[in-house]
Amino acid sequence: MTLQQRLLANVKNPFVLAHLVFAGLYFVFVFLGSWAKRKQGDYDAFEFLGGAGFGILGVALGIALILLALMRLTGYSKVLPGLGVEQLTLALGIAATVNVFAFIFGWLPVLPVSKDPAGTGWALVGAYWPASFIPQLGLLTVARTRPSKGVKPLSVVDRTAVSLLALVASVGVIAFPFMTWLKIGALKLSTFDGRNECKELGDVCIDTLGKGASGPRLGYLLLIMGSVVGFAALMRLRPKGLAEPGPNLLLSHCLFVIGLTAFLIPLAMLITTFQNDRMDAGIGLWLSLASGALLILISVYENYRRGAQGA
Repeated sequence: MTLQQRLLANVKNPFVLAHLVFAGLYFVFVFLGSWAKRKQGDYDAFEFLGGAGFGILGVALGIALILLALMRLTGYSKVLPGLGVEQLTLALGIAATVNVFAFIFGWLPVLPVSKDPAGTGWALVGAYWPASFIPQLGLLTVARTRPSKGVKPLSVVDRTAVSLLALVASVGVIAFPFMTWLKIGALKLSTFDGRNECKELGDVCIDTLGKGASGPRLGYLLLIMGSVVGFAALMRLRPKGLAEPGPNLLLSHCLFVIGLTAFLIPLAMLITTFQNDRMDAGIGLWLSLASGALLILISVYENYRRGAQGA
């Protein structure tokens, strides 16, 4: 089929149009809207008191989702080895949704400047709706695509190696958030840290975090993701292994989804620390980033070894 024929065929497909509309709406909201409301004003995705690293990644995810929608519209499905438009739509859609939640519950409360609790900007209220539908759209379209052929099972040696590495990475995703994620002067905060005063550090702490300082509180989200990966890794170590979700959605694809999300959360915090010279990234933040990256590498390796097909 020519490009014109593929366009004419796909423009009538409601799933294709829904993907394009949802991706476009998500991008418009995160790019043009305010992420945080404060007494000093409203702040957008690229400002330290606004979206910070989460806002920058939100805009990048919006662009990526639009590109995937355009690829689907033109009839292209293969993007990366073992990862097609459908699978990446699911992965990036979940990452975009979690990014909104991580900002609201993780980063937004960290900066109550001068006892001024931040409110949620209209960008997040508007972006949540299309972001939450994109993963559902990905699941529906993956289920409707023709089953992939030629996907091989992992050998016992490969399955054991992948499972053990995934188990190690999952322990890191769970444990490293207990370590220092943010350093502000002498103050060290983990993602589970609930302290609410920093008077002893004086103006440096108050100007940076406000008097209600606490950790980014993202450890609970990472705890859930790490526990799921660890449980699945243990199940795969059994002689019978673990059943695949479907012919076009393999366990390696699920591992990629969680790995991408676990990688993007510390990456957003890392970008945030670069926006303020008084704030530094702690060792726990770097190690958490490495754990998420390891999960992604494991999933890519498994896709390669099994000859996974992009759908």
